[in-house]
Amino acid sequence: MNEDRSPLKNLLSGLNRDQLQSLLLKLAEQEPAVIATIERQAILLQTSSSQPTTPPQQATPKPPITVDTKAVRRQVRSSIHSLDRMRSSEAYWHIGAVVNEIGQLVEQAWALIKADDGQQALTILEAITEEYMSEWENLDDSDGEASGFFSDLGTAWTEAILSADLTHEEREQWADQFAAWQAELDDYGVDEAFDAPQTAALDGWDHPPLKRVLQGTITEQGAWDGEPSYYADDLTEARLHILERRGRFQEYLYLAEAEGHTQEYVTMLVRLGRVEEAVSYGRQYLATPEEALALAKALYEHREYEQSLQIAEHGLSLEGRKASLAKWLRDQAWSMGEKTRALPAAEVAFRDEINLENYQRMAEIAGEQWPERRTGLLDYARQTKSSYPKGQIDVFLHEGLIDDAITVLDPYASHTLVEQVVDAALQSPSQLDWVIQACRKQAEYILDRGKAELYSSAANWLAKARKAYHMLEHKEAWQTYLDELLSQHGRKYKLVPMLKALR
Repeated sequence: MNEDRSPLKNLLSGLNRDQLQSLLLKLAEQEPAVIATIERQAILLQTSSSQPTTPPQQATPKPPITVDTKAVRRQVRSSIHSLDRMRSSEAYWHIGAVVNEIGQLVEQAWALIKADDGQQALTILEAITEEYMSEWENLDDSDGEASGFFSDLGTAWTEAILSADLTHEEREQWADQFAAWQAELDDYGVDEAFDAPQTAALDGWDHPPLKRVLQGTITEQGAWDGEPSYYADDLTEARLHILERRGRFQEYLYLAEAEGHTQEYVTMLVRLGRVEEAVSYGRQYLATPEEALALAKALYEHREYEQSLQIAEHGLSLEGRKASLAKWLRDQAWSMGEKTRALPAAEVAFRDEINLENYQRMAEIAGEQWPERRTGLLDYARQTKSSYPKGQIDVFLHEGLIDDAITVLDPYASHTLVEQVVDAALQSPSQLDWVIQACRKQAEYILDRGKAELYSSAANWLAKARKAYHMLEHKEAWQTYLDELLSQHGRKYKLVPMLKALR
């Protein structure tokens, strides 16, 4: 052995927690045989602690982070009072900007949470919440933006409380504070904002059902004494984030499984190199195409290409919106030369999300089969009802099917969509009468309401109508109609020159 080489212990002593975690995960990825050994040793280390479910302390103290709470409070007050000199009608349009500014302060708390410094995050959140609570009712909450901010605050508080190393007494104090804030908000009809943080403070990590789960005892009750609360998923997600950051992967798996967070469970299995477990569990418990997509992507990133495609195909049999999963499977399979897999996925993608891009990708993949497939897709597009048929219209116009585009166009469609069809129909002699009626309807809507700022748009619609009249060789009819408009709207001095220009 080379005597100049540092012993393994000395090499490892120079690595921080994140580097050691990354090293172990890479080792497990390259040498799957050591995974079981790592897991056994990790569990032994966890169970050797007198308080196994309490988040472990860092071996090396972190340098203190100074939080200027006075500056935070000033920023909250300044943001809210920036509207003081505005008229109420003007201030209304700036509420979102104010909430976003204060939201940037919450992002500072999130940075501390993700750095596992929950204590300092609590300090920032307390300053933000106290100042916002004292001033927010002065904001116009017509659109719910001001009150909606409390939901974002609650999410941050939940994870911060669970990230901080608090005594039982401190947790009770925070729970009382959340209850007081919520009682104050109840008077304004803002419900449930601080319910999850309050429970997080009361339960912490030593709630008996939670402790049992983290030790591997999983029952139908999961981490709860009785019926889970409506915010149970919020608490579980916060705890999973913390367990992941701290490298407590087996506990992460126990909690995710117990609480039915299948997507998180199977993707973590893949990250830990336990691919066969992930695939087997996924086939049995994946409930939505979205969950299947998450697992398929994790497998693909782990270079388990065949398994990823199989899970994606399985996901297409599940209930729910399939477009995102189908497009992913279509593109990955096609890039791998798996046409027999790409083609069915391409068809699912189009049927679930009718648009020109999916249609053209289907044509590309179908190749010689395209004529037959094209007929089926177009029939499906004709039969599908949609309140906003932009995708269908794009497909029909791409194929030159003007009549079909007109048929699916809603009578109250947006002017941009109507214009798209009108411009195409001007190239079709059989639909010029429709063009005239559509353009007159759009123009007259503007003129009858005296919308002076839109007169140029009305003139544009009338120019299209004029073109259709002329193509039909109905110039006299056009002139008669134009004269009627001039007679009816002759006092609109901004409009009259535009109308005369269309003679």
